[in-house]
Order: sequence, then C-alpha cells, then structure tokens
Amino acid sequence: MNFALTERQQAIHDQVGELGRTCFAPRAAAHEAAGRTPADNLDELFKAGLFGATIAAERGGLDGGPLHSDPLLPLLVVEQTARYCPSTAQSIHIHFNLSHRLDVVGTPEQRARILPGILKHGHLVNGTASEPGRTARGLYNLQTTAEKVDGGWLLNGHKNYATLGDVARWFTISAVIKGQKAPEGHLTFLVPAKAEGLRVIADSWNTYGLRAAYSPDLLLENVFVPDRDVLGEPGETARNKWQAKAHLSFAAQYIGSSEGIFDFLVDYLPKRGTAGDSYAQLRLGEMRIATDAARWMVYRAAWLWQAGDLAAAELFSMNAKYQAMESARLVIDRAPQIAGSSALAADSVLSRFLRDLRYQLLHENQDKTAATVGKYHLGQNFDVTARL
Repeated sequence: MNFALTERQQAIHDQVGELGRTCFAPRAAAHEAAGRTPADNLDELFKAGLFGATIAAERGGLDGGPLHSDPLLPLLVVEQTARYCPSTAQSIHIHFNLSHRLDVVGTPEQRARILPGILKHGHLVNGTASEPGRTARGLYNLQTTAEKVDGGWLLNGHKNYATLGDVARWFTISAVIKGQKAPEGHLTFLVPAKAEGLRVIADSWNTYGLRAAYSPDLLLENVFVPDRDVLGEPGETARNKWQAKAHLSFAAQYIGSSEGIFDFLVDYLPKRGTAGDSYAQLRLGEMRIATDAARWMVYRAAWLWQAGDLAAAELFSMNAKYQAMESARLVIDRAPQIAGSSALAADSVLSRFLRDLRYQLLHENQDKTAATVGKYHLGQNFDVTARL
C-alpha cells in the first residue's frame, strides 16, 4: 500500500496550501467577526477549479469522493483549508459531500441541469437534514414533512445547521413522507434557494466556534418541489449509508485544524524563548505523533474506498474519524499548556483555532463511534451511520 500522493494530488495539496497562507489565514479574523460564510475564500477555491472535486470526470469534475476514482483528493482540499480557516473547510466539506451525492444519485436530467452551474459558475450545494430535537428522536425521524400533491410535493418544517445558508444556490432538504415512517419514508429534495416559502432565519447563528461556517435555521412553509427535483428514492439515504460517506471529510477537518495549531506553535515557541524547554518539546512531539497517526488512518480508509470494498471502507472510516477526534482533543489540551496564557487573547490566532476545533468536534459522538466499532468485533448489530 503506497500512501505517496499522486502528482495531481500533490499539486492540489500545494495549491490549496498556498491559498490558505495568502488568502484564508489573513481573512480569518474578519470572517469570524462577521459571522457569515467566507464567500471570497470559496470563490478562490472555485477559481482554482476545485468546486467539482467530487463530481465524475465524465461530467467535467475531478472524480473525487468515496464513490469515484480518487476518494483522497477532496479530503486533501478540506484538510489544507482547515489548516488556515476551519470555517471555510466546513463550508467546502458540505458542498463536496452534497455535490457528490447529486452526481451519484441524481437523474441524468438533474445532473445536466445543475452540475454545469457548479462547474462553470461556482454554484454551491447545501445539505440540510438536521432539525431541532433530532438527536433525541434519531437520525431519520424527522418532523419536516413531505406531502404528495399534483406534480410534486409540499414541504413543511423547521431545519437547523443549514451551512452555506446565505450563499447556496441549492438546498438539499431531507423530510419524511406524510403518513409514512422513517427510514423507509425518508426522502430528499433539491430546493432552489429562492423557492417560495423557504426562509432563512438570518439571526439564528451565534456560536462559540466556527462562526464563519454560517449555519442558520430554515423554515419551510408549503414549499412546492416539483417531481423532477426529488433526489433518489424513498429510504435511499439510509440504504446507501450516506452519513458514512462523510466520516473522512470530518476527520480531514480535525486533522487540518490540528495542523494549524501545530504551525502556530512551531512559529510561536521560539519567539517565546521556550523552544529549548524539554516540556514544550515533549508536548509538541505528542501532538505531531498523534496527528500523523490520524492522517495515515484517513489515507488507509480512502484507499479502501478506492479499492471498492465499501463495507470495510465504511467501518474503517469510523476508526479513522475516531483517531482524528482523539488526536484533536490531545492538541486542544496540550497546545495551551506550552503556549501560555499570553497567546490566548480572545482575538488571537490560537484562541480562534481552539474555539473552532472544539466546536467542530461536537458534530460527532466519539464514544458512539468507538462503540460501533466494538459492536462489529463482537458480532453485534452495528450502524456505520451512527453519529450522535
């Protein structure tokens, strides 16, 4: 198994790193203060030709994503972006995952109508399944309903965490068919951002971290969606385990943000005069080893996706995600110990990274991830889409 990057992967890794250093990092403080999607950063990624990273090559994309030929490529974009601006990384992660799903599940007509806008004009695709109380009810037990009417569907409900809510051209909305039960009645819709009855609650996003990964609430009041904009069959989300296909993209964010903190410390500790301190060396070494271990697990999981062993890839992606979370928690703990309180002003680079990384870790339940892996090894029923 060779984990060396291909020539194309290395070029994209370096290209995004350069964008991160020259564009994303200098803008990060202003974007955090504004609390809105970093549209200029996303535009840089579009101009770099990366909006189609998870779209098939035959349709003009880069053929990345778990179900195409290069699962690692979009993870490199997400990781390198998170190294300089975690909020931008979360934003492009959402677009990558949902444009990949549209490319794989969408009808030929949907692809022909929507994908050129992504590739040629920089249109963004959002995915909104979450809603208040969903964690307690279960992943697919949604209160947002879809009622069949002449020529289409009426959607009604309240959603939250609608990342890209201020810039997306398309919202990918999950609902349960009225009168049916989840997951069989779970259905996904493509809703244009300007659809009548779809309202973004602009002031609903005011968080501790990832403030620029703007993810407001949505209200849907009799939103009409024509039949042509249904994405996949009822129950398809659960059957094809789409949640499992995002595990590595989350892991890439944890690793990238950890690298950003490591970069800060490598620059800051010599200036502080503590580069020769054995305690600082120990803690920095711990961070380096843990982050590298997580990265190689992500790369192996990507290799399994590329090899087409979907069951093994889904399960090992949970291993990799767990390790990325574990290493990120170590970084969050160790970094302030050796940076000292003088590096932790509220508006400092280190404080921003620590806030963003800690908040991002709340997207996933580390204990449930480990328990799922344990269930598999004990021969018990397990669910690789388990998250919260």
